[in-house]
Amino acid sequence: MERLIIIVLVLALLSALVGATASTSTNKGKGKGRHRRKQSVKPSPSTPQPANANQYVRTDGLLSPAELNFYRVVVRVLAHPDDPAGPPQATVMSKVSVSDLVQVRKGLSQSERSAAFNRIRAKHADFVLCDPVTMQPLCVIELDDKSHQRKDREARDTLMDSIYAAAGIPILHVKCRRAYQQEEIARRIRAAIQSPPTTPHKVGGEPRRPRTES
Repeated sequence: MERLIIIVLVLALLSALVGATASTSTNKGKGKGRHRRKQSVKPSPSTPQPANANQYVRTDGLLSPAELNFYRVVVRVLAHPDDPAGPPQATVMSKVSVSDLVQVRKGLSQSERSAAFNRIRAKHADFVLCDPVTMQPLCVIELDDKSHQRKDREARDTLMDSIYAAAGIPILHVKCRRAYQQEEIARRIRAAIQSPPTTPHKVGGEPRRPRTES
């Protein structure tokens, strides 16, 4: 009888030990599963989505009719003086970002750099005459319509003129008209390029001056 009791107690003890081991293994497995799930959830880098075809359309042109009219005059003025098929005396660029024309000087404090860059950010020049070989800016031309008579535009023009002068880039303002005299445009371009800015700042070598026809 005692032997039977001992056997029952041993079996009960073994059963309890087996149950405890199985419970521990199950809990560990669940913990590993939760750990694996946490590791598998990683923030994926944002992937640019393809553009919706209904969101964009091509513009009618880079220039307005008035700007295009003036552009053609300037191109004729800067054509090769002797050979119609020869290279132009200067390359005419349009809608150029001001930040591509001038840069903020090095050595300024962070606040000074930010303030200086904010003055040219999101602004563009109507036309830029560049050296046809080096593409160095030679002159900026602004075509002024009636909007430039507003006080805010006058203030903006004054600011941009001072920025171009500080960078050493001549600036020429031309009043928007229906027709232009090529001789007058040539004379004004030549005068603007040959006259040093108010605050000259030499960047690199001396640019080659175009021989505009008179």
